[in-house]
Amino acid sequence: MNNLQTFGQFNLIYGWNGSGKTTLSSLFRNLQQRLTVVEGEVEFEIDCSNRISAHEDLSTVTLPTIRVFNRDFIESTIIAAGDLMEPIYYIGENAAEEIRQVDTLNNELGEVEQQVTSADAERRQAERNLDQFCIDKAKAIKELLINSVVTNFNNYDKAQFKQALEMLDKESVSSHLLSDEQKVVYRRQKDSQPKGNISNIECEDFDFQAFKNNVERLLSRPITSQIIQELVDYPEIGVWVQKGLILHTGQHESATCRFCDQNLPMERIQRLEAHFNDTLTAYQSELSHLSSQVKAQRQDLIEVKIPESSRLYDHLVKDMELVSNNARQLLEDASNYLELINNLLLRKKDAPFETITIEDDIDSISVPENTEIVKAIEEINAIVDKHNMTTVNFTEEIKTACKSLEQSYLAENFEEYHRLCESVNSAKTVSNELNNKKNEISENIKSIQSKIREHQRPAEELNKELSCYLGHSDLQLEVKELGYKLTRSGKPVTNLSEGEKTAIAFLYFLKALSDNSVDISKSIIVIDDPVSSLDSNSLFSAFSYMKEQTKDAGQLLIFTHNFTFFNLVKHWFHNLKYQRRKDLDQRPARFYMLKVKVMNGHRDAVLTAIDPLLEQYQSEYHYLFKCVLNVANQNNGEESLESYYGMPNVARRFMEAFTAFRYPDIRGDLYKKIGEIEFDEDKKTRILRFLNTYSHSETIAVTAHDPSLLSETKSVFQQLLELVQECDPEHFNRMVKICVSTEEENDDA
Repeated sequence: MNNLQTFGQFNLIYGWNGSGKTTLSSLFRNLQQRLTVVEGEVEFEIDCSNRISAHEDLSTVTLPTIRVFNRDFIESTIIAAGDLMEPIYYIGENAAEEIRQVDTLNNELGEVEQQVTSADAERRQAERNLDQFCIDKAKAIKELLINSVVTNFNNYDKAQFKQALEMLDKESVSSHLLSDEQKVVYRRQKDSQPKGNISNIECEDFDFQAFKNNVERLLSRPITSQIIQELVDYPEIGVWVQKGLILHTGQHESATCRFCDQNLPMERIQRLEAHFNDTLTAYQSELSHLSSQVKAQRQDLIEVKIPESSRLYDHLVKDMELVSNNARQLLEDASNYLELINNLLLRKKDAPFETITIEDDIDSISVPENTEIVKAIEEINAIVDKHNMTTVNFTEEIKTACKSLEQSYLAENFEEYHRLCESVNSAKTVSNELNNKKNEISENIKSIQSKIREHQRPAEELNKELSCYLGHSDLQLEVKELGYKLTRSGKPVTNLSEGEKTAIAFLYFLKALSDNSVDISKSIIVIDDPVSSLDSNSLFSAFSYMKEQTKDAGQLLIFTHNFTFFNLVKHWFHNLKYQRRKDLDQRPARFYMLKVKVMNGHRDAVLTAIDPLLEQYQSEYHYLFKCVLNVANQNNGEESLESYYGMPNVARRFMEAFTAFRYPDIRGDLYKKIGEIEFDEDKKTRILRFLNTYSHSETIAVTAHDPSLLSETKSVFQQLLELVQECDPEHFNRMVKICVSTEEENDDA
């Protein structure tokens, strides 16, 4: 291993099935896909200087372009999908993964579309709920505020309702709320009609205390006169007599009584005049004057006209009723008070000599406060001013009332509106997220489908190449959707054979090397068994196509177990320019082989230089003969029993090659052919038992062999050589000579 020549530009690695070709090609595919190797210890050396551990993150490592054709490539390049009876085949690197991704994404898209449908339905329902809410509330506001004076609300709709609510902020909502009483007031104001102006109330300012003081002064004043006791005792008589005195003196003087027509004694007249002197008259006159003032003041109070509530705007009626009731009560109390005072004055006038006091007669009634009356009148006038101002600003007042009612109604519905808006927003968010996810998945599907479409090639071109490749035109491709419909002899292909899959995948691989995205002169091309399951005609076509497409590769590595294909490639490499130079390092092509060694129950694949017999001869038979010869000539104990696990297949392939050449006319299994050979029957039986027990097809694998039987390997191989020697001595001798000479050449090298 240490002396193994490094890979050249062209490299051919030969190995039987199970020798490790797939593992080695998979490591190169890991490099191509920049996938970290998680098992085993792997290190890549690039340009003999740059060593890369496969356990590194290969996504950040600078690597040359690598393209690998192997079983993984075939499985990932061709996939059948759709109808089982008429499937669609997708062809392209990573087509299998891409189609799986598309299928997965389509399933996910279906689920998301269902979620989108549900989310959109919830969004629409939330929007309908909000819309209906706005319609209903806008209609309620319209019906509430429709007005012939202010027409702003006559066409009030959901848009205005939403706009008005959006202008409210949470902090100001409570300030717009109205009480039920306030709503009644504003509704009345809103529904009112223009009314006429009302005059303010005018009321003189009187000092009721001064009246009281003047009355008290007059009532308490003493009267000087020659009193006629009878007239004092009977004031009514005194009043009557006083009036009669006036009618019988002065300009009405008469000596005869106008009542009884009797003479009036002069003495009586004199006595009466003494009783009713000037002082009394003046006093009574003063009482009369004050009484007139009181009556005039009382009349002024009575004549105060408070406006009827019906004359006011509805929203002012209640306030007017409150203040007007108070004012009327104050005016009535003041009027009653003045009436009582006036009655006292008149009573004193008629009975001037009677002792009369306010305390005795009206002490229980308090003196009216003029300031209270003035205040009450001012309150009435203030409401009158509002009324008059409403008339002046009638339209604006109604606008204010309507706006206040609207704002209150909006405030009442603020929380519900925003709850419904939040429901809509939440539903929209969910719907948008799902639609975005849906679009993202759709875009991913389109992107992957675009990649698949990039790999799609014209069917005519593929059919022509496939026909040349397979040697027949039974298999035809027809472009359908993103893939191909395949027919075999005119019938839909439901299952491709391994050879057909390999042929199509290898054609695609080789064609892909000519894409503009690949500079093949700077690329590493790895090809593992491109002729698996192909017949001989296809094998030559595969080689021809491969040679043409890979001849300019920066580095080419070809793995194969097919000896015919091995010979074709070997012949190509042997005829490369400079391949015959003596200095091996200057030769462009290298030849290797993979061998399996079993130690302690573990199989190890070992890369070695190609055996000279394989490189120098066109038949594998020489190498098989050498293998048999080496085992037969081993010294006892030189090899462990485990090293014999692969030998039964070597023996079987050796005998198949020998008998096929020796007896070309015999058809059937190996048993029939060996039966034709004249050789010791017991030994032939032993050989056949050994081959049938251990060997199986062309696969070299570890099985649970019986150690006692496997230990017969050396002796059976010796008997095989005896059989060949006895059957054809000259052939045997020549083969031994070849094997010995190549071993000596190897040792010399």
